[in-house]
Amino acid sequence: MRIVVASNPTARFGRNGALGAIVAARIADLGNEVEHIAAADYAGQLEQTRFAMIRADALVVVGGDGMVHLGVNIVGGTSKRLVVIPAGSGNDFAAGLGIGSLQAALDGLEAMLASEPDRVDLLRIEHPDGVTIAAGVVSVGFDADVNVRSFRFTRVPSRIRYRASILATVLRPQHRTFRVRLDGGAERTWRTLVAAIANNRTFGGGIPIAPDASMRDGRLTAVFADELRYPAFLALLARVLRGTHTSDRRVTVVDCETAEIASDETVIVCADGEIVGRLPVRCSVMPGALQVHRLP
Repeated sequence: MRIVVASNPTARFGRNGALGAIVAARIADLGNEVEHIAAADYAGQLEQTRFAMIRADALVVVGGDGMVHLGVNIVGGTSKRLVVIPAGSGNDFAAGLGIGSLQAALDGLEAMLASEPDRVDLLRIEHPDGVTIAAGVVSVGFDADVNVRSFRFTRVPSRIRYRASILATVLRPQHRTFRVRLDGGAERTWRTLVAAIANNRTFGGGIPIAPDASMRDGRLTAVFADELRYPAFLALLARVLRGTHTSDRRVTVVDCETAEIASDETVIVCADGEIVGRLPVRCSVMPGALQVHRLP
């Protein structure tokens, strides 16, 4: 088999820098033709990996959800397969596939490559700057603010940057007003801190934003909270971390196939922990659009 290994040398703040080369060598030892690509910047990695995949059968991504995001934007909707080696600070997609740890993936690498691929859904995001595919969760609320802030905290040491961003966002949360239309129905307005369209249960390294979501049901899960005063927001955030927020009467959870979100404000859109564009967006499910090898 011809296999491309794409790795992020900055995953886990550089602690897994050599891991991509190790994975590539193991795959080559199994008798495969391997090309390893490691670029520190997303745009360069995307371009080089996309070109390499023209001749390849499968793509192995080594890193966190950001590398999964890169991978699905290359092989999503094609006959090429994806293998995930979870080596990032957030590995929500791998966890959704039942790959619980980096060591489990390394130990089961040969079995994964030999397995019949599974099919899972993806998210298509249409936004003013183009079209992006995502694997997990699209966020325009609190989590998006955390991500955006972390990218701006360039003077904060990388090992504590995400936690510092969470703290800063909790201290100064920002309500925004959204116009939302699900499955082409009536438009509803929400002024909220919590707004997400989920294809997977968790985001942010295990936060169960949509505990009942599935990557195999051909549906998305929209999660919106009503406007909350600061003490109530902190209480709801604690429930979100435990995955018990969906029973709160101030939280709306709806399964849908399409979700359109707009705002009169300038709002950044994040997906899989990456900035993908700005509102307005139209999110739609891509049933079974990704072929992925998982642990038997």
